[in-house]
Amino acid sequence: MSDKDQIVFWTAAVVVVLFVIVVVLSSGPTTKPSATNDSPASEPASQTPESASKTPPKSEQSKPITNWMYSTYQSDAGSKTIKIGCLESEQPVYLSDPYSDTFEKLCFRSNRDVLLILEGRGQLLSGDRHGARIRVGDGAPRSFSLEEPSDYSSQSAFIEPSSPLFAAASLHKKISIEATYYDAGSQTTTFTPSEPLNLKMK
Repeated sequence: MSDKDQIVFWTAAVVVVLFVIVVVLSSGPTTKPSATNDSPASEPASQTPESASKTPPKSEQSKPITNWMYSTYQSDAGSKTIKIGCLESEQPVYLSDPYSDTFEKLCFRSNRDVLLILEGRGQLLSGDRHGARIRVGDGAPRSFSLEEPSDYSSQSAFIEPSSPLFAAASLHKKISIEATYYDAGSQTTTFTPSEPLNLKMK
């Protein structure tokens, strides 16, 4: 091999070696950059506006559920405001024709009256001959009077004395009332307050 051929050979060899080194270095392993605290992937889902809007405020989450129904009305020609808190019976009253089965309400007035009211049409027997047997919590049943209202409605009656029932409602104790209904005999309905009665005016 002549000197000229040797120079060409070694020059070509050097070029090939340099080309191989460049290819190897340029094809080396690449690392994927990790997510930082500033990247969207690192943000917790609870911080996104959409998820935050679906989370109810803490005050709504802790708001108690009550079965009391409150209302007010004006008495004494509008000079006095009476607040009423009512519970609905857990069982219906089964009435005979021409009446239909209906639920009852036990209502407490801020003037210390307690009323037992049929929600539908029917006759709740009251007066001297018809009282009620009422059990508070796990106590023994007691006899109470059922007084006819001044409008002579047969769908409601005042319970006397009212103080034991106010005490029970204030302690959210179960109240079971056995009363007599026209042509349907004696039946018992139960009222269980979910929380204490509150007749304070706001």
